[in-house]
Amino acid sequence: MKDNSYIAGNKIPAQAKHKEKTEYNDFKIKYYMDRCKDKKVLDIGCVQHNQDNWKSKFWLHKAIKEVASEIQGIDIFQEGINNLKERGYTVTCADAQDFDLEEKFDVIVAGDIIEHLDNVGGFVSSCKRHMHKDSHLLISTPNIFSARKLFKFLTSKNGEINVNPEHVHWYCPTTIRQLMQRHDLKLSSITYGSRTFDRYIPLPKKIRHSTCFYDIEFFE
Repeated sequence: MKDNSYIAGNKIPAQAKHKEKTEYNDFKIKYYMDRCKDKKVLDIGCVQHNQDNWKSKFWLHKAIKEVASEIQGIDIFQEGINNLKERGYTVTCADAQDFDLEEKFDVIVAGDIIEHLDNVGGFVSSCKRHMHKDSHLLISTPNIFSARKLFKFLTSKNGEINVNPEHVHWYCPTTIRQLMQRHDLKLSSITYGSRTFDRYIPLPKKIRHSTCFYDIEFFE
């Protein structure tokens, strides 16, 4: 595995200092739970940056585990994976850009991970390797056209805005669709959602919400 010194890991604060019940009303958690119910699931990026995020009410892996028939997780953050293994989770340290678990899944969850990757082709190929003809690859990523991001861009100096230090890409529906077509996959649906005050802005959903959710399938 290549040098991963760029991974921020614990440098990014955990979302919660204390263990709390899952926030079932959170849009992101609800989106994934609804689609993972009674499914065999692979969760990519299960640690969610900080090894203490297992305590957070927004920790996605725990929420999915409550409804999935089976779930495995992978993450490149070895310390975080070791921590989850000690807590009884079925997880593996692996690179999202090149992994092979030698099995298929009904649903592959890639929550806020694609924007971190420099080898996106390797990521899609690895996911496809683990899909059968009825599988779904669910991807969430920041909405580049959201009103809040556009405002930050327009009011910034030199067109730069502060983002997660691990992010290296922006995606939109067109680029996601074209990326998947190169791998003989199709974008079947797009959903928009927000966790923050964005969802209350009186604007069309395509620019109101901060996150895009993409449902990817095989061509029929």
